[in-house]
Amino acid sequence: MEPLVSICCATYNHAPYLAAALESFLAQKTDFPVEILVHDDASTDGTDAILRDYAQRYPKLIHPLFETRNQYSQGVPIDPTFNYPRARGAYIALCEGDDWWTDPHKLQRQADYMRAHPECTFLFTNGDVCTVPGDAPERPFLPWPGQDCPFDPTRDRALNLADMCGLNFAPTASFFFRRSALDALPDAFWQKRCAHGDLKLRLFLTAAGAGGYLAARTCMYRQNVQSGAMSLWARQSGRAAAERARSAADMLLDVDAFSQGRYHEAVSRMRDWYLYVQLVSDPGANFRSDPDLLRLYRSLSPTRRLKHRLKRLLVPLREATLVGRNRHANQRHP
Repeated sequence: MEPLVSICCATYNHAPYLAAALESFLAQKTDFPVEILVHDDASTDGTDAILRDYAQRYPKLIHPLFETRNQYSQGVPIDPTFNYPRARGAYIALCEGDDWWTDPHKLQRQADYMRAHPECTFLFTNGDVCTVPGDAPERPFLPWPGQDCPFDPTRDRALNLADMCGLNFAPTASFFFRRSALDALPDAFWQKRCAHGDLKLRLFLTAAGAGGYLAARTCMYRQNVQSGAMSLWARQSGRAAAERARSAADMLLDVDAFSQGRYHEAVSRMRDWYLYVQLVSDPGANFRSDPDLLRLYRSLSPTRRLKHRLKRLLVPLREATLVGRNRHANQRHP
């Protein structure tokens, strides 16, 4: 029997966590068959051995794919390239190898909602956050600390693209969508790279039909995992952060075009946020040659403009200090 839901899991150096993710998939109670598609991106910590063991024990359920060279570092999007093409289910559920599902009825509830709402192309739930190494109490994912949720997270509701743009974060481990909706997405979704792949996915899928939110806490997000994107980004330069923000801003232009400008105001507000992140992350860049950044700079308050000018003045001094430190280090360690 063909699976109704394809669980897509991307994993890399998740040896301490992968078993919890796989066990949470296997614990799902459904009245329909599922399949579990796992892509290991050339892990070096034993993740692949754990995955092989589970695939051997559950050969009809777990279908692994192993890389010999890390693909993410080459700019290859993992799920769209390796997992979605293998999916046979009418619906796809996501969960990365360092997260897990906490509700054994998650898939059943989401599939029931989708079948009752044929207009819905993308669905998600609330979740919880835990930290690594567990030095902070668990908390709900929505609302994210310091930010308002644009809707009441204690009630189910339908969401349009404007609603989705008002939500900066959503738990990726709760994503559930129609596989057929992928066929409706434009070439820009598949051909243009965006560092914020989860944001890109939920915006395009919502624009392809309608979004939905279930008021349930069905998954756990592990914060501060060393191999996770957020931890990797925290160790990178401001220029790299600016490039990531620009990729999101460019992606939002494509979302606006795909939705035929029906939610232009909301999409533009979100785009301006990423342009602002680009501006402040790399203050030494020549923003005056970029019409979007120049427009945004001119819209800043006098105080923020002054701060940006001061940061631009400090960039040469900071770079000279780094050069001096590197030269000193090379002298000590030839």
